Amino acid sequence: MSAAEDTASHAAAAEPEALRLRILADQVTALQRTLPSILLGNTLVPLIFLLALWGKAHPALLLGWVALQGLHSGFNAWAWWRTRQRPARPHNARQRARAAVIASLASGLLWGLSLPLLWPADRLDLQSLLTFLIGGMASSAMHALSALLPAFYAFLWPAVVGVVATSLWAGSPQHLAMAATVLVYGITSTRFAASLNRTLVDSLRSRYQVAALAADLQVQKERAEAASLDKSRFLAAASHDLRQPVHALSLFLSALRRQPLTPEAARLAGHAATAVDTMGGLFNALLDVSRLDAGMVRPEPRPFALADLLQRVADQEQAAASAAGLRLTLRLPRHGGGPWVHTDPVLLERVLGNLVGNALRYTDRGTVLIALRHGDGGPRVQVRDSGIGIPADSHGRVFQEFVQLHNPERDRSKGLGLGLAIVRRTCGLLGVGIGLRSAPGRGTSFTLGPLPLHAPLAPLPRAVAQAPAVLPLPPGGRVVVIDDDPEILAAMQALLTGWGWRVHAAADVDALAPVLLAEQGVPDLLISDFRLRDGASGLDAVARLRDEYNDDIPAILVTGDTAPERLAEAQASGLLLLHKPVRDQDLQAAMARALTRRPAATTGAQPLATPL
Repeated sequence: MSAAEDTASHAAAAEPEALRLRILADQVTALQRTLPSILLGNTLVPLIFLLALWGKAHPALLLGWVALQGLHSGFNAWAWWRTRQRPARPHNARQRARAAVIASLASGLLWGLSLPLLWPADRLDLQSLLTFLIGGMASSAMHALSALLPAFYAFLWPAVVGVVATSLWAGSPQHLAMAATVLVYGITSTRFAASLNRTLVDSLRSRYQVAALAADLQVQKERAEAASLDKSRFLAAASHDLRQPVHALSLFLSALRRQPLTPEAARLAGHAATAVDTMGGLFNALLDVSRLDAGMVRPEPRPFALADLLQRVADQEQAAASAAGLRLTLRLPRHGGGPWVHTDPVLLERVLGNLVGNALRYTDRGTVLIALRHGDGGPRVQVRDSGIGIPADSHGRVFQEFVQLHNPERDRSKGLGLGLAIVRRTCGLLGVGIGLRSAPGRGTSFTLGPLPLHAPLAPLPRAVAQAPAVLPLPPGGRVVVIDDDPEILAAMQALLTGWGWRVHAAADVDALAPVLLAEQGVPDLLISDFRLRDGASGLDAVARLRDEYNDDIPAILVTGDTAPERLAEAQASGLLLLHKPVRDQDLQAAMARALTRRPAATTGAQPLATPL
């Protein structure tokens, strides 16, 4: 046995029964497709025998043999017609294969008996013709029946044995040479058919193995997607539940710091507020990832001077670099004002801020460089540090969520490990490439670009370029606060009352009904949590109060949700949206902004008489 055959036999022994049956079914189907050509040969060649041997062989034997061939071909044609639209299946593959082998054996026996029965004595020319015709049938059968090797052997060897035996019985040197030639032909055909069969079986096996691998890959992909979805749901639920008490704590601290405090109490309250702000920053990193995944961040590209943006990033991070004992260097072109680019400056500034902040956190000494480079296709921005570096096999991992290679103790001052995940998502949103070069002990270099170039524009007048001032919040208004967390309600009431506002706070609209019906006029503002108890929504609460007062009362949604679908739903409402924990200055700014949206014509509207 050859090495290839040994390997094939071991592979066949190792493969599961189900796979063997599927391969066998395909082999039978392949043989079935070639059956019409076999039937044609089994019909025409016996007629040639009849014409060549008429008058040279016993008429009864000749006609009987031709009749048997006709019956055999007719039966095979009927069987083919019945099964032509029914390919073999694993459950009937063995039965169909057995039937094919029996039919081939019957055909081989008929051809093998043709020479002993119809041998034309003393006519070497006819003997050679008949041997040639049988050899031609064997060659045709090799290509037609090699898909199912037992069927081919069942046809070939009875025919070969018949020719060899008859030639040996004749005994002349010519007949002995003929017998040897036919025997060698039979052996060669056997090996060649086995090679054809092995190629077919290997291709079928490979096809099913590839299909199985693809199916397994799809299953693994679906499991990974399900696990990722479960992770996202868990993080969203955990984030919401953790934001609630932090939000309440932030509001209580804001209210507390407005009270008269001793210097020591004020110092402790300040430290507590700093800790809350740190937690808020960590929560906001999670929120940024969720907003990007939800498609809520949409680029707003416009032309701007890239050097000005880089200078702004360097100025913002300079204090952090000095506190860490590092040099933060900005390298710009020596001549000219640098290129103008066309992209979203806010998102690009966030990306660069994340990269520079990351470099400062993981560099113990040396320099962090922000450099503007020129290259093919447009300018590039490089952020390079002299820090600890990243191993080559971890270059892909650092862009994954919660991966911090050099923070095994999970020091929260180094963030959550979301900065580079946000950078990758934002760069994808901007259509900007990001490259990473790093090695342990040799620092890290991130390169953004190329950025799309734009022709320089005239600078905006100074008054126009300045950011609008934050509107002050007028005192003395009425605000309705809806939240199903009693601690948050108490904190909001304490804070807003301290700002000089009258507060109506409750867990839902029904609980507010007696208080609001006793009041005259329309509330100036509605502030509602997005997710309320029993599946209710802050959107529903706002809509219901607006309907009851027949007034488009300004409203703010406050949410601790980070699930992408909920964020998209909240943003689609068009209401101002704040994310817990909310700082007091952010709440003041949102309230002032919401009040500017109130149409003057609706002021003073009266509530409806129907109860809430």
